Amino acid sequence: MSFLPDEIEVNLKLTSCFVLTGLILIGPGGSLLAQNGDANDSGIRWATEMPKSAIEPFLKTHCIRCHGPQKQNGQVRFDEIVWKINNNDTAQRWQDVLDMLNGGDMPPEDEPQPDSAELAKVLDSLTTTLVTARQRLTDQGGEIVLRRLNRREYANTIRDLFGFEIDPLDVPPDNDSETFDTVGSDQSFTSSHFERYLELGERIATEAFRLGATPRKSAKTWHGEVGHIAAKHKRRELEKLARQMAMKKAGATWKEIGFKDEGEMEIVFGQWEGRFERPSRYLEMPLVDEGLYLSDIGPAFSRANLNRPADPRGTYRVRIRGGIHGEQPEIRKFVTMSIGDRGVIGVLKIDGTTENPEVVETTVRTRLGEKSMTLQFREDRSTRRLDAYVRALKSKGPQHSIWIDWLELEGPFYNDERSFFETLTFKDDSRRGRPELAFSDESAREWIKRFTFEAFRRRKPAPAYLDGLVTIYESRRQEGLSIEESMSAVVSVILSSPGFLYLQEQVEPENDGKKLLLDHRELAERLAYFLWSSPPDAALYARVDDGTLSRDAVLRAEVDRMLADPKAAAFYQGFASQWGDLERFQAVTVDENKFKRFNAAVRNSASRELSAFFKTLVEENLPAANLIDSDFVVIDPLLAQHYGIDGVHSNAFQKVPLAETSPRGGLLGQMAFLTAGSNGERSSPVIRGALVMQKLLHDKPAPPPPNVPELGAEAGVNRTNRELVEFHQRKPQCASCHKKMDVIGFGLENFDTIGRWRETERVANKNVPIAPGGQLPDGGEFANLDDLKQLLLDHDERLAKELVESLLAYGIGRNIEFSDTEAVEAILAQLKPDQFRLRAMIREIAASRVFRSK
Repeated sequence: MSFLPDEIEVNLKLTSCFVLTGLILIGPGGSLLAQNGDANDSGIRWATEMPKSAIEPFLKTHCIRCHGPQKQNGQVRFDEIVWKINNNDTAQRWQDVLDMLNGGDMPPEDEPQPDSAELAKVLDSLTTTLVTARQRLTDQGGEIVLRRLNRREYANTIRDLFGFEIDPLDVPPDNDSETFDTVGSDQSFTSSHFERYLELGERIATEAFRLGATPRKSAKTWHGEVGHIAAKHKRRELEKLARQMAMKKAGATWKEIGFKDEGEMEIVFGQWEGRFERPSRYLEMPLVDEGLYLSDIGPAFSRANLNRPADPRGTYRVRIRGGIHGEQPEIRKFVTMSIGDRGVIGVLKIDGTTENPEVVETTVRTRLGEKSMTLQFREDRSTRRLDAYVRALKSKGPQHSIWIDWLELEGPFYNDERSFFETLTFKDDSRRGRPELAFSDESAREWIKRFTFEAFRRRKPAPAYLDGLVTIYESRRQEGLSIEESMSAVVSVILSSPGFLYLQEQVEPENDGKKLLLDHRELAERLAYFLWSSPPDAALYARVDDGTLSRDAVLRAEVDRMLADPKAAAFYQGFASQWGDLERFQAVTVDENKFKRFNAAVRNSASRELSAFFKTLVEENLPAANLIDSDFVVIDPLLAQHYGIDGVHSNAFQKVPLAETSPRGGLLGQMAFLTAGSNGERSSPVIRGALVMQKLLHDKPAPPPPNVPELGAEAGVNRTNRELVEFHQRKPQCASCHKKMDVIGFGLENFDTIGRWRETERVANKNVPIAPGGQLPDGGEFANLDDLKQLLLDHDERLAKELVESLLAYGIGRNIEFSDTEAVEAILAQLKPDQFRLRAMIREIAASRVFRSK
């Protein structure tokens, strides 16, 4: 980029180098204890010596056969150990060994068992050594790699600065992460990233100047009737087809009838049912001239369209007036809403009738690049033919279900306050005429300084950097570009610079080897991106300016205030969706021909359920154990009909109490979790059990050994899921891990692939009763799902630990390490007396030294 000053290019190169170096230093930890040598990659000049004489004989007697040169079960071996702990990865592996021994999981039952004295000696040696190592590693502190704004954070930050939204998919993609998109060590930055950020920044700046120069509009209502024009055109088309058919029956040739050749005539008359008979039946419906029945006889009848110019700075209210034709099952009372190329963005239930229509309302807004509000409403069903769909549902109601009378669009509605960019750039908000720029060539430097300060989250730009930006502006002006065009180039560079893209913390000398606390501005920034995925607001900056944010009471009060703000939706969705592994759910391909009640709208609602549920837990400060079982769900009407729950009518997600006999409640009854625990065709006790272990028991299963065949590959298909899994367990390399997770999955087998309750499983054209019982490795027995939930509730402290570590990792931008153990345990100790309540958990995390340290 020839117009970049050297200072900016150097700054970017240094930043990229720094991130790359950080990734190299953090590095992917090896899975074998033997991979950790004497070299201390983390820079620590000490090592905790392991008590080799006390531990090695035990390992040789009880462990080497399965974890040695011949076999490395769980990818662990004990024959090439370096007997030192000098980093978190090594310490954590020894902690895993201690946990397995303490829990009685190792040695396995079919191996020689140590006597009590022998085991006690090893446990005591390991425990004492790990306590020493933990203290040393805690003093050194976990390194937080400089981290870049992820896609969500970048889009939200642009919204806060400019007052309009952009599509997160326009932002350079995030790297894949095993945990959260906030973890700095999983991010990278290349020259390609920079070029894409620069291009996107110029688009944003150009649009911001265009919109800012456009007066805000008064809200207006556009009303559109639908259907009657399409019906009029369809009648003319059918009249023509009827004449052509009459001529054919009278013996006319293709040429006389008016076709271009005989092939065209054969096609038209060969598709007579679809071209003439079904449309004719549609036109016999009673209200075709007053509205639109959503049908499949052509594009004009399959959807209701709304297309009007829109201002992305404002929101719009969309209204649909319509009703249901005849007696219809609940599943046929929903319309999907899509906007532009985004696909399904919502689903609305229509409860009115054609005799007594109702008005349904929702709110939408456009994004950068969307010049108009382009909305489409369709019946919520798959793309299969309507008559086939109705037969598949065994519906006895009329074929056409949803009738739409009219559509309305009202807006735009703006925020009371203009965006920072508009306030800085334009003198007033006149509704008439073009607003005057608030800066000129003479004051351009001051404008650049103020914008950069805000874009850098109230960090002063370096003088040399500021000089470079002014040089860009002046050179563009000398080339004959307008003030807006010249400043757009400057803004694009600012939005591509490390000060904007990275959450930077001032590097300072360490104090006696311990990490320093964040200053007030840095703490505000970390807190804002934790709870809002966007920059601090004026109120939070005020706590920075008056120096009170670090006070415990003030910090906790700010957490409560921020969680109550609408911007906290980014936290509920961002954390819950990643913790709940919704990406896996989105990746599962479900056969809609087999599961006729599954479609894009159901997937959309299911993907939002966990974040809505998590939000309720936080807002009401409920115990974490609700994720195992709860006496309520948080659902919309579409999920209500999917789950067989009555009485849900409002189109918003809402808290709904459950009957005592309901199998729902907690994560275990949610469709997204259950479908993620499948292969899209059959439910999978193995996957579901592994997910429960990881998410609810804080016990992520080890990866499978290499060359293990897929479940069922050798067992045939004429077996129940339980039989397939039990066949798989016979393999020695599988049994040790599967005995823990598979039995948990058996307890969830009453839920099918798409999370609907069933009593039987279809096998070889027969309905075979589900057998959901089992015995956990610790001896706990269960006969059904309720029993299983009760057993899991006994381990709510393990769930709490999983949540605390996950929330910390999400908030501070690094994975939780062995050295953080004492801090995590201190947070849990504060929460345990009151059942690990979620809002309290977030407060304790924000107030912890780990969260407040650099």
